[in-house]
Amino acid sequence: RFIQYLASRTSLFNLSNFIDKTGSHGYDMSTFIRRYARYLNEKAFAYRQMAFDFTRVKKGAEGVMRTMTTEKLLKGMPVLQTQIDTLLEFDVHPKELNNGIINAAFLLLFKDLVKLFASYNDGIINLLEKFFKMKKSDCKEALEIYKRFLTRVTKIGEFMKLAETVGVDKNDIPDINYVSYFTY
Repeated sequence: RFIQYLASRTSLFNLSNFIDKTGSHGYDMSTFIRRYARYLNEKAFAYRQMAFDFTRVKKGAEGVMRTMTTEKLLKGMPVLQTQIDTLLEFDVHPKELNNGIINAAFLLLFKDLVKLFASYNDGIINLLEKFFKMKKSDCKEALEIYKRFLTRVTKIGEFMKLAETVGVDKNDIPDINYVSYFTY
C-alpha cells in the first residue's frame, strides 16, 4: 500500500540532501538512508510505469513475467533493470552493517532483491522463449536486455554473498549461477 501511495503522488521522497547531524553515527547512516530512499522512489516509479509491483507478482511458469506479451516485456524489463540497479547502489561493506539502521535497510533490500531476481529471471526466460519469433528491431532490443542481465548477475551474486556474511541463512539465499537461468 505504501508503494501504491508513493506511486500516486507527484512528489516522492526528497532525501537527496538528508544529513543526520545528531552524532557521528548519524553521518554514517545518512548516506545509506539517502540510498534507501532513492530505491523506494525507483520502486514507486516502476509501480507507476507498470501498474504492479515486481516484488509482489506471481512467479514461475504461470507468473506475470513469464506470460507477458513481447511488447510489454520489452517495456517492462528496462524498468525492472533500473529498479535492480538502484537497489544495488546501496553498496554497503560488511563493517558498515554493524550499524542497526544500515543493517535493517540492507535486510529489507535483500528481501526485495530475492523477489526482483525471480521476476527478472522469469522475464529473461520469457524473452529467450520469444526471441526467434520477434521482429529484427525487437531482437536487437532483447539482446541488449539479455547482455545487461548477464552483467547484473555478477553484482546480484556479490550482494547475496554479502548477505551470507551478515548472518542470512544460506537456505534463504537463492542459488545464482548461469545454469539456473534456463531451468526454473
